[in-house]
Amino acid sequence: MVMLLEKQKLIVELSGKERADRLENVLVNALKKAKELNQPVIYRNELCIKPNLFIHKYPNGKTVLIEQDSHNSAEKIVRQLS
Repeated sequence: MVMLLEKQKLIVELSGKERADRLENVLVNALKKAKELNQPVIYRNELCIKPNLFIHKYPNGKTVLIEQDSHNSAEKIVRQLS
C-alpha cells in the first residue's frame, strides 16, 4: 500500500491563523509529553531578578524558584512557591 503524503507548507507560507494553529498544536503536544515524563514547565517571571533564576512548575502543582550554576548547570532551589 502506497501512502501519499501531502506536502506541508513552510511556516513562512502559512497565514497567521494557520501558523498559530500549528504552533499551538506543537506546544500542546510538548506540554503533554513533559507531563507524562514528570518534567517541569520552565519559565521566568518577575521573581527571576538574576539571569540564572528560573521557575519550575511540576505536573503535581509544585512550583519552585531555582538558581542554575552557569559553570556546571547544577540547580539549587532558592524558594518553594507552592
